[in-house]
Amino acid sequence: MTTRMPSNGLAPVLRIVMGLLIVLAMGAAGWLHRSPWIVLLATPLFTVLYALGKWNAWALAWRLGGAKRIVLSALVTLPIQAVLAGVFYLLGLGLSMLLAPAAPIAAFSTSDVQWAAALFVVAVAVSAAIIRLESKASPAAPELMVGTPSPEPEAEPELDIDPTPLNHDTFFESPGYWRKNAAREALAQRGTPVEKPPFAASEAMLAAAEARLGFRLPDTLRELYGRMNGGYVGWLYVPLKRDAGPFYDDWRGAFSIDYSSLAPLAELRTVAEHYEDFTHEPEDVPAGADKLVVLQARYGDMTLLDYTRGPHARVLIADFDRQPGVEPVDIAFENFDDFLAALRRVRPERGVARTVARDLGPPLGEAPEQWRASMFWGEAQPHFFYLNAAQRKDGSEPQLTADDALIAQTEARLGLRLPGALVALWRVKNGGGVSCRWVDIADGEGQPYSEALRYLMPMEYLATLAELSDRIVFPPGETPWKQGFDAPQRLVVLEADHGRVVMLDYRHSGAQAPAVLVVDDLDRGPPREVLRFERFDDLLPRLRPKSIGYEDVAKPWQPPAATA
Repeated sequence: MTTRMPSNGLAPVLRIVMGLLIVLAMGAAGWLHRSPWIVLLATPLFTVLYALGKWNAWALAWRLGGAKRIVLSALVTLPIQAVLAGVFYLLGLGLSMLLAPAAPIAAFSTSDVQWAAALFVVAVAVSAAIIRLESKASPAAPELMVGTPSPEPEAEPELDIDPTPLNHDTFFESPGYWRKNAAREALAQRGTPVEKPPFAASEAMLAAAEARLGFRLPDTLRELYGRMNGGYVGWLYVPLKRDAGPFYDDWRGAFSIDYSSLAPLAELRTVAEHYEDFTHEPEDVPAGADKLVVLQARYGDMTLLDYTRGPHARVLIADFDRQPGVEPVDIAFENFDDFLAALRRVRPERGVARTVARDLGPPLGEAPEQWRASMFWGEAQPHFFYLNAAQRKDGSEPQLTADDALIAQTEARLGLRLPGALVALWRVKNGGGVSCRWVDIADGEGQPYSEALRYLMPMEYLATLAELSDRIVFPPGETPWKQGFDAPQRLVVLEADHGRVVMLDYRHSGAQAPAVLVVDDLDRGPPREVLRFERFDDLLPRLRPKSIGYEDVAKPWQPPAATA
């Protein structure tokens, strides 16, 4: 990480000088055998100077909690500073006693008070100068001026923040990983209806969550839940200063970076409830925890709705895992609308050449035919459908490879003939994660490569879209998937992941040459056909592996080394 010096180089110099002055002053008090009571006299001095050194944090604490929060923070800081003052005093005293062991300890006197007062005046004056210099160099107010170039041209950017504000349409990136995958469960549990959770929250769901929490959610947040009941929002940041530049220290991650999701309504809870998971000690729980609602939390790193001041929630981004005395709240917004307006994403890299394409291998069509199936699947263990069925110990696990009997049984059940090139792949591995996923077709958003396949079903789980749709109990207000297509009984689902489906389309093709459709996302309204290939034989040679592994594929398969 690049470290930047403030634009005014005098401030850090003054900080170093002031720190040395305080340390040397306490050491000198010990060296001169002043009364040990001077340590207690110096403790408030150390505390005040510590606060001045952390001016922005203590100023934020005042804005967030007023005098009460300042007093509580000071009570935590005082004993720590007392220990520090005592250590420096004892160091000076110890060194002096090595040279003059018989020298007496002086009695406490007014000169000690005068000494402390003089040091206090000097230290406060210097601290005020430091604060003034640093405020000129980098204003602390979190007002947005995103994209302002850094005044240090020699500094290397760390974050390329996109200045485009988020809105209702761009807030979510995808459903959350925690969401029940009704499509896959319906394929795996043949004959067992699967209840699909609502994609968007209804007014009844919002009212129930608010009744449970005891607070009304902000209107804009309610509207977002009305579009998707929680989900993945990606890596989001808010600026910590007015002229935030492309540096990590200028920005704060929101929604617990690495989790980067808005919790669904059913999982919203207070900080007090969150802490019940791992402690029953009242002193461990932050103040006002029963009035702080967690939108996302990764241990103590939280994005919160703050109702401590009344029914209109502020938004806080805090880290309660910090050491005692350190202000946990990094930034506060007066309302959710201000918070949404401040959120930013990192700008996508220009061109796929710097992202996907640099990791892609050659298309399967360039590999010898005998290697293509192994390259298509990659190196992997048995897929989770097999492992889950094996755990049930009921004999329902699919075969690891497809044989003639399974192929004939599957085609008879579907009433359709499967493409020969696809059947050849199942003979090598009967479903699972796919290593060769990418195809050189633009996705309409400036990326020249798109994902075509991800996770093929084992042959035992293949079903038509009509069958899959009938196995799912859709929530009120959602249209069953089969109603979005003509002749859904002629669409065979090869893979399904939430609302994304890949299907063989027999509606307008010959019996042995169906088209391949990639549809994304069935949960967000009318079906949107992302990709279409007239035959599977046209798609397979164009698929390309990626050099990095996936959750279900350890790594792409490598052909055996040539031998002499």
